[in-house]
Amino acid sequence: MQTDIAVIGAGPAGLAFTAFLANRGYRITLVDRQSREELAAPQDDGREIALTHKSVRLLKSLGAWQRLQADEVSELASAQVVNGRSPYCLQFDDRGPLGYIVPNAAIRRVLHEVVSTQQNVQFLDNTAVVGTTVNEDCRLLRFDNGEQLAAALVVAADSRFSDTRRVAGIGADMRDFGRVAIVGRVRTDKPHENIARECFRYGSTLALLPLADAQLSSAVVTVPASRGSEMMALSDDDFAGHVARESGDAPGSVTCVGKRHSYPLVAVYAKNFCTERMALIGDAAVGMHPVTAHGFNLGLASADSLAHQLQRPASLRKNSAQGRALAKYQFIHRLESLPIYQGTNRVVGLFTDDRWPAKFLRKAVLRVSNNFSPIRRAITYQLTR
Repeated sequence: MQTDIAVIGAGPAGLAFTAFLANRGYRITLVDRQSREELAAPQDDGREIALTHKSVRLLKSLGAWQRLQADEVSELASAQVVNGRSPYCLQFDDRGPLGYIVPNAAIRRVLHEVVSTQQNVQFLDNTAVVGTTVNEDCRLLRFDNGEQLAAALVVAADSRFSDTRRVAGIGADMRDFGRVAIVGRVRTDKPHENIARECFRYGSTLALLPLADAQLSSAVVTVPASRGSEMMALSDDDFAGHVARESGDAPGSVTCVGKRHSYPLVAVYAKNFCTERMALIGDAAVGMHPVTAHGFNLGLASADSLAHQLQRPASLRKNSAQGRALAKYQFIHRLESLPIYQGTNRVVGLFTDDRWPAKFLRKAVLRVSNNFSPIRRAITYQLTR
């Protein structure tokens, strides 16, 4: 089998990249471990994605945003950050919404719908990459079913633990935070008023993300990995009680809605975003800690950036032309992602450190950020751009 571009991973980044290349004359093959039915109707995984205005513009340009249902989109009017047990609050707001919150499953569904209308795309579902080699004008992929595919370019978008990245010999710096995030929806007595609340307590962290229903939020409880099983085993009443206490009882009484999900917190930054006839996008390139909500936004930006470098299909098989395009993509995405990646890790390191010097510094950081307008504007820009 042959194709122009093989995209490994039909998640949001892989689907978006494929959609960006519509009508450019490329033959694209999307490869994924899941079945086509699972890709078309993704199951709710508990994750709610905070989208910047740039990401919304990109999704609109693809015709994906317009496919979302009204009850799948929530405006984010403002965000509050509290530290320890202090009532002091750092608040971010803007003249318009800071951004929007949309379920991960909904984003995957609408992007799949868009890609499914493209005539130049074929799917290889229930398929996993087990090896790859480079020939003169293509990269050969070997699959677990014994089949092979020759592609002028391979784009890996198969998660932060990318098998494709590994079999291609691209290393990655990984930071295991030793923590897990327990996510689940909760109904609160008081309306959330479209305010996101981040509570950096001592020993655990709670984020409450407002959903379209005025009294429905996504609760994200982050605890040391040693406590992950304990938190998952809590009854609905006990978990709701934990959320109410950690939120400072701001939302009033809390009840659980639906099942909970658990995710290990590991940040990943690939040592290279490209190699010969291969590029990495999405979490395969940069896997973020969710605290600053940049993961999907960077993934979508990487898909857009790489697509911009692939304007001329005729030059795809020329080693020199493709090499220049991939090098430019790597430079642009590193420039955008590295400061955010490093900054996020520093924030996580500080606000999960419960030693007294860190506690003192955490308080100082919140007060300086709240009272020094250039810093607050810079942070708000990163949230809204």
